[in-house]
This record gives sequence, structure tokens and C-alpha cells, in this order.
Amino acid sequence: MPRYGQATLNFSPLHGLPTQWEAHLDAAAAAGFDAIAPDIFWLRALEAEGVDLARVADGLRDRGLGCMEISGLAIGDDERTAAELAENLRYARVLSAELMNTRLVVPVDDQVVRRLAECAVAFRTRGAPEGGTTIALEFSSGSGLRGVAESRALIEAAGEAGVGVTIDTWHFFNHANGPDWAALEALPDVWLANLQLSDGVQHSDGDFWDATMNHRRLPGEGEFDLPRLAGHLAKRGFDGAIVLEVLSAAQRERPLVEHARDALQRARRLFG
Repeated sequence: MPRYGQATLNFSPLHGLPTQWEAHLDAAAAAGFDAIAPDIFWLRALEAEGVDLARVADGLRDRGLGCMEISGLAIGDDERTAAELAENLRYARVLSAELMNTRLVVPVDDQVVRRLAECAVAFRTRGAPEGGTTIALEFSSGSGLRGVAESRALIEAAGEAGVGVTIDTWHFFNHANGPDWAALEALPDVWLANLQLSDGVQHSDGDFWDATMNHRRLPGEGEFDLPRLAGHLAKRGFDGAIVLEVLSAAQRERPLVEHARDALQRARRLFG
């Protein structure tokens, strides 16, 4: 059976909302989540407020929660990558993060391959104290990686363990050429890092940012073929990490615990 984490991003300071870290943890625990998936804007804001992240780590343990994923690392030029790597390694160690969501903000070239390999080694050896942290590559039409096949090719080129692909259902089903089921089905289990789950409808090219940040839907409320995806994962015997990341202006108006309960119940109906 999969494990579920609640992303903080929809309710984070990125959208002008307060950090309220204890309320986030309480809501996730009350809803029945296994973990949370904090975003970097939230973590930075907490530290700016003087919150020691060791307190957050203690709060997670006290509530029986883990840190499933941090969102995350941006791989760009050498200077930016080095700065983000240092910051996110610290977060991963303190919170014992299982996964580090990672995006490319530049096109793939030999230097990007090198930087990814270096980051993989760093997170594997200096990430979470219990076994390191796995890099979870996220593709999207707004980044340097556009799909499952490109992500797999980059992992193969980097040649390091501790890297996998995030299947963000929003980006998978909104791919310009439609969902690439063949590439997903051919992806080895070892390279399937996790699922980021939301539902939705197709958006026009010009609406990418607004749709991505504000118009996702709870599982089962949109038009994505989530039952087919759930069937594929069940056939694999997938029992890994599923992060609920429903970025939605409408959901932001709901109480944290109400949103968390609804999202998790809907996810479990589909994915177990």
C-alpha cells in the first residue's frame, strides 16, 4: 500500500499565507497522512521568523509523521546549483527528508548532467542521516525536462544511484503530446521515485502558470485518467511515496484539516 504525504505548497508563504507550521503538522496527522512534504518557501519563511527547524523535526516525530519530500532543488548554473544544494542539504539532514524534489531551470547539456551527478552523490552521502535522500526529478512544460523519457535519459547519463523520476500527474496528463504511457510503463521500478498527485483538466499553453498554481483539483474531481494510473502502479506493486499536491485557489479557502482529510480520502479511494 502506498504511503501518503501532504504538501505544504498550496498553503505556503508563496501565496501570501502564514507559516503556521504546527497547524500544518496537526492537520496532516489528524487526516491520517504518513508525512508532510514541505516547500522551500515555507522552510525559508520559518527560519526568517526564528523557528529552529529542529523543533519542526521534533514536531514531526511527536505526531508520528515523516518528511516525505522537500520541494525543492533547482539545478541551474554552477553558482545557483551550489547555493541551492547547500541550503537543501541542510534541510534534508535536519528533517530527515526521504526525497528531494528537483527541477531543471536550464536546458539539459553536459554541465547539467555533471551537476545532477554531483547533487546525487551529495544527497546520498550527506542527506538524511538514515540512508540519505533520493533526488526526485520533476518534469514539466515549464522546465528543462519535459517528460518521462527525457528524465530517464538524464538519469542514465548521470550514472549515479539515488535519482528517480517524479510522476506529477498534473504535468504527466498535461503534456503537449498527451500522457506518455509507454515511457512510464518502460521506466524501471528503481527509477520511479514517487507520485505527486492532483486531478485537473487540460489547460491552454498560455495559461500554464495560472492553471498550474491555482486550478488543480482533488483526486477524482477532474478529467485525468487516474484510475488507469492507479492500475498501472498496482500492477507494479508500488508501495512508495505519494505526495498530495493540489495547488488550488479554491482549496486555499478551506481549513487545513478539512482540505487534508478530503484530499487523502479521495486519494485512497483510487490508489489504496
